[in-house]
Amino acid sequence: MKSVLGYIGLLLEIFSIFLLLPIIVAYIYGESAIPFFITFTIAIFAGIFLDKSFKRESLDLPKGLVITALTFIIFSVLGSIPFLFMQGGIEVSVVDAVFESVSGFTTTGLTVFSNVEVLPKSILFWRSQTQWLGGMGIIILFLSILSGLRTSSIALYSAQGYEEKIEPTIKETSQKMVKIYLIYSILGLSALYISGLSLFEAITTMFSAISTGGFTVVNQFYTGNFTLAIVSVLMMIGAINFIIHDKIFKKKFDMVKNNIEIKSFFGVLIIFIAVAYLVTGSLKISIFQMISAMTATGFCITNISMLAPPVIFITILAMIIGSSSGSTAGGIKQLRVLLALKSMIWAIKKTTLPKDAIIPFKLNGNPVKDDVIKITYVFIFTYISILVLGALGLVLYGYSTHESIFQVASAMGTVGMSIINIGGAESGVKAILMACMFLGRLEIFPVFVLIERIIMKR
Repeated sequence: MKSVLGYIGLLLEIFSIFLLLPIIVAYIYGESAIPFFITFTIAIFAGIFLDKSFKRESLDLPKGLVITALTFIIFSVLGSIPFLFMQGGIEVSVVDAVFESVSGFTTTGLTVFSNVEVLPKSILFWRSQTQWLGGMGIIILFLSILSGLRTSSIALYSAQGYEEKIEPTIKETSQKMVKIYLIYSILGLSALYISGLSLFEAITTMFSAISTGGFTVVNQFYTGNFTLAIVSVLMMIGAINFIIHDKIFKKKFDMVKNNIEIKSFFGVLIIFIAVAYLVTGSLKISIFQMISAMTATGFCITNISMLAPPVIFITILAMIIGSSSGSTAGGIKQLRVLLALKSMIWAIKKTTLPKDAIIPFKLNGNPVKDDVIKITYVFIFTYISILVLGALGLVLYGYSTHESIFQVASAMGTVGMSIINIGGAESGVKAILMACMFLGRLEIFPVFVLIERIIMKR
């Protein structure tokens, strides 16, 4: 555990650097930068203390998972400080401040603020920036900067849910991922600015779109067709595996076209858009809202609670299924769903054929081990179980069944769409949704490993 704290110290030092941006924004708009100076001071001194006090040793995967879980928890707590010390006469409770920060770093986008336009520009910038950091992952940034980790880098990389490398080493792979993320971010920012948004709106919208986060700096989202088209593209970019993006950059288009997860994502998306259009009669709403749901972004151009039940139902399905593995988006993920469905057909074949018959199980042309199938089923079962338990928790607080399922599916999928008043909800409801956001963003197992380590220590 001491070694883990040493790595947390380094991560806090890197985290503190990003607090300089909202400080600059505060000065530009003549706002108080004190909330960010307080956070910066705590982060940098805590980081230096942990970095110097605890020796960093080689990490295995369980420790990598613990660091991942602790990083999100610690950063979410630190990220809540600017909300607590916000100027302008706006008072925010500790629960609400932590909720907003958790929603940001997990790239969810659920918010306690009903009127975001009254918030200081520096706070609005910080909200969106937390999503941009959460989307890429501060640990990936950490790996791209630090060298000489050796086996530790493999453990930390794997703990983020990535398996395949796009370069020979983890450091080079992480650097490539950050480079791709930055290129898309700059292109997205430029396109949004050209579409008519102010520079501030373009930056914050890009932060939220590419990270599939969903925080906005306006109460009513933009309705211009050009802007919505750009935002839609950015959401889909964020929802696609970084490995696929690397192949696009290398012009290996056949490998992209033949990828089963890409086919599945766009196939399901087209079906959901068609169903939504048949019900709503609006192609604009159908396309944008289904992309927003499946990419786990949560931007809305209509009142979701007023949509017809069939559209609500497919929106819930879209949020649960999610998009690509190895992306910034949430949900169960297309690859797991495909593996589970295909393994059912494989199991039926095995049952009907002679016992000595050898039937290899392949997905996307690659053989899949039995252990991977088992883990996939365990993950899906655990995911659905937590979703049901969370929904039951909301039902006990007086919400209807469909409201509860929708809201927990949104939190677990780190989507951010809402059909209840989050700001006016009781603290217990916010606690349930925060737990779901953490579990969904961290893909469950890192949190379980952290809990197991805490129990074992006792």
